[in-house]
Amino acid sequence: MRQIDRYGGMQAMETFRQLLDWLDARGDVARVSREVDPRHELTAVMRHMQKGENKALLFKNVKGSDIPVATNVFGFRSTVAASLGLEEGNLLRTLAAQENRRLPVDRVTDAPVQEIVKIGDEIDVARDLPQIVYAEHDAGAYITAGVLIAPHPETGVFNASWNRCQLVGDDKLRVRMMPPQHLGRYHAEAEAKGQNLPCAIVIGAPPGLMFSAASKVPYEVDELEVAGAWQGKPLRVTRCKTIPVDVPADAEIVIEGEVICGTREDEGPFGEFTDGYVPVMKNHVFKVKAITRRRDAIYHAILAGGTEDLNLVGVPIQTEIYKKVSAFVPKIKDIATPGYVFGCVIAIEKQNEDQPKNALLAAIGGYSWTKVVVVVDEDVDPFNAADVLWAIQTRCTPETGVYMVPRIPSYTREDVRDVHRGKVGIDATVPMHLKGLFERRRFPGEETVRLEDYIDVGH
Repeated sequence: MRQIDRYGGMQAMETFRQLLDWLDARGDVARVSREVDPRHELTAVMRHMQKGENKALLFKNVKGSDIPVATNVFGFRSTVAASLGLEEGNLLRTLAAQENRRLPVDRVTDAPVQEIVKIGDEIDVARDLPQIVYAEHDAGAYITAGVLIAPHPETGVFNASWNRCQLVGDDKLRVRMMPPQHLGRYHAEAEAKGQNLPCAIVIGAPPGLMFSAASKVPYEVDELEVAGAWQGKPLRVTRCKTIPVDVPADAEIVIEGEVICGTREDEGPFGEFTDGYVPVMKNHVFKVKAITRRRDAIYHAILAGGTEDLNLVGVPIQTEIYKKVSAFVPKIKDIATPGYVFGCVIAIEKQNEDQPKNALLAAIGGYSWTKVVVVVDEDVDPFNAADVLWAIQTRCTPETGVYMVPRIPSYTREDVRDVHRGKVGIDATVPMHLKGLFERRRFPGEETVRLEDYIDVGH
């Protein structure tokens, strides 16, 4: 039994394995024993799972590798909350309140992630890691659940971020990173000095670090300390074998290396989270110096744009929007980013007619990618797309409740920038003087009825 912490929630999970064990104890891990081809077949199985039960998957027999693969670990937003020791109903409020907390790291030498060490000629990323190819036109195998850790070239402050990495072979990867992302800024500053950037790729990271890497942490803040704060206990770190980088001692796999100065190579195409492809483009080159791992390491894989990806990316975005909107609307039920993260739905307990408009404007300005904002009443589930569409169709007054802000950019990828220009807000709340006419139907007994108790067996 996990203990209650001082915030009133469960204690946060300190390792990737602890999270898997927690899911397993709840019956939320599905195991696959038959051999699965990492080229497309593994993803096809994952897609079916995400459209159905949405459990975590553990592939125990991946063709060409002796390392099992875990995926869809954060299939539900409630799992994100539980991994941080929080209740889902208070998730955004608590995260916003805790955003400035830090805990110094706990440096150790007894690091499970260094039970096996390969250096120099021993390294072959095509042999040492599962070669997962996700989408039909992907250029090859990619690491999609790697948290990249690098020190600032001058201050030594550690940044953590999510970046896709193409597995090229031998001791080389290609990495997507560029300013304004903090890791891209780190590399740009190192490159201006004519230096490579020491960097480690962590696979199977502690949940606190995964969330820190996804959050909007200020540039000057050490994200290893933020990770400790998220988990409520200092992050156990150890120094890499070949580079001056601290990594989680209890991670599954670490790839040590450097992002090379002054070198770019063709990377892509890759099927990204928008459900389309990023074309071939010049990206950074990562030179591998060592691979360390647990003896029984588990490889974490995330499908870009799948439920796990959108939960990890979505919660930090929801938190940023919550902070902006709560300055104008005191009673926020919750904020969702259904579909993709270019829009949000804000459920509020409306107290005056100005609050939906203020919420729309605050959300549009609160996160740059936000393109479509919908405000609904507290009786609408913001995570249920059908419920949100129902509210728009039955409660929105298009003549006065739809707001267009022209020409403002949202998603800034160069090749699709013209599509992501302009923003729209939709007020789908009931006018306060008509509240009584819009009371939703309730069906007593619906919540407690079990259909299997009523259906005749065999029919």
